Amino acid sequence: MPPSVGVITLDVIDKYGKLYDNASIYTFNADTLSSVKIRLDSLRAPIAKKLSVADSVYLSFFIQPGGGAGQMWERIGTSPSSKDSITVEFYDVENNSWERVWTMRGTDCQTIYNEDSTYYRYVMIKIEDEKFFNKDFRFRFMTYSTLDNNPSLQYISNCDEWNIDYVYLDYNRTFEGNTYRDIAFVNPAHSFLKKYQAMPFNQYRPNEMKDSLDMKIINLYSDALSSHYEYMVEDSNQNLIGSYDGGFENIYPYSTTKEYQTSANHAKPPVAFSYPLMNKPTTYTCTHIVKEGVGNDNIHFNDTVRFSQKFANYFAYDDGTAENGFGVEPIKNSNLAVGYFLNQRDTIYAVDIYFNHTYQNSNIKPFYICLWNSTEDSLPKQKIYQTEKLTPVVDSLNKFIRYNLETPQVMDSGEFFVSVEVKNADYLNLGFDQNNDASMYTFSKVANQWNASFNYGSVMMRPCFGYKTIGIESIETEQYSFYPNPASDYISVSAKDSEVTIFDIAGRKLLNSKANSVIDVSGLRNGVYILRINNTNHKLIISR
Repeated sequence: MPPSVGVITLDVIDKYGKLYDNASIYTFNADTLSSVKIRLDSLRAPIAKKLSVADSVYLSFFIQPGGGAGQMWERIGTSPSSKDSITVEFYDVENNSWERVWTMRGTDCQTIYNEDSTYYRYVMIKIEDEKFFNKDFRFRFMTYSTLDNNPSLQYISNCDEWNIDYVYLDYNRTFEGNTYRDIAFVNPAHSFLKKYQAMPFNQYRPNEMKDSLDMKIINLYSDALSSHYEYMVEDSNQNLIGSYDGGFENIYPYSTTKEYQTSANHAKPPVAFSYPLMNKPTTYTCTHIVKEGVGNDNIHFNDTVRFSQKFANYFAYDDGTAENGFGVEPIKNSNLAVGYFLNQRDTIYAVDIYFNHTYQNSNIKPFYICLWNSTEDSLPKQKIYQTEKLTPVVDSLNKFIRYNLETPQVMDSGEFFVSVEVKNADYLNLGFDQNNDASMYTFSKVANQWNASFNYGSVMMRPCFGYKTIGIESIETEQYSFYPNPASDYISVSAKDSEVTIFDIAGRKLLNSKANSVIDVSGLRNGVYILRINNTNHKLIISR
């Protein structure tokens, strides 16, 4: 766990998510983070004065290698090895050069935790040379990495990650001053849904909601403080959908207890609301706020976290950011499958996948997307669809690529699986979100045997349903849309200033409703009907 939400991560990929061109099994310079020019020769406030070594100026920060502790498959990101390092350098104006003042060799959070009972280290660097007290002072972090050549460079994507937080430069400091009067969130906000970070709006049901949340809140001060926690959920028009006030609770210093907030009112706030049923794509903004009850935090940017709860046309276990990679094993016809659940019959027309950039583009290998039904034990059972041969497209950082199915597939309600199957004995590296765990829904198949994943995280693969489906009369234009088709219990119709009418094939009017509504069709028998929107007729299929 980092000290608080919002760390800086240095690694071996550029802003496009691509491994640096100089990356190799030998030491190379990876990410660098530099400060702007800082006037270190004097102060203007609260009183004007000249600064010198005698003013006890320190640069401090928290640093964490990789992320998380426990077994390798439970950690977040990839820790730097002992051959890797991170340094701090100060700029020498007179000689136009950088001088190294601190370095740390690669390690992992578990090692640090075993030594210090915390997941990060606190570093204080005193500025002890008069040559740095000038108007153009700068400092920078530099990382040096090596690609691990075991078992194969084909597996290598982003790695050797360092997290930095609370970078602080000031005078009149002491080496013991390593606490901050700050109550903060440790993790980003997550979904209010039990399983998904996002799901199709027409598949949502109130029983998808969590019973409670898991909030990690930390007190980085040396004494116990009182804090107040609350959350608010608003729709796109800022109408309040749900809220919770956890009141005031004491929170004890992490430096002595090595614990986050333990009061359930703040650490496990209940979810006492549900999203309303929707008839169109919708996004809700979920805002969490924690503040010190008496006095004031020194730092405010980590007191508020937000999550955008999206109900669109896809299922997602991931939050859209890859901390690592997850692979399809390099054995011919091996599969990586992820399970999902439909609350009603629907039509899948595409799958969005994020493939990691890999060393020397080794990820560009042929594959198939497959659909599977489910066994009673929630394992993939029978392959019901397979695409033609596909090739990974690797774009910018965390950008999904849409792979349309040649023929959209009608899927019955219940559990199903989407898999990526390799054509040859190749390895494929998919993005892997390690902040949200879907290991219980993730399976791999090698030699006709499905095995559950033990890697904590979510494969960045999103099946797309209903919306913009073509070829089976479930369509969308700029004026209107309706789905699902085939339907069982109801259909959602979105249109502007229109009436919706359903006729049987003999032309008899059966139902009439306004658009932008959910229409109950549970009373219609299985068969083909005519759906009229904007005086245009479409084929509607009822099937149960």
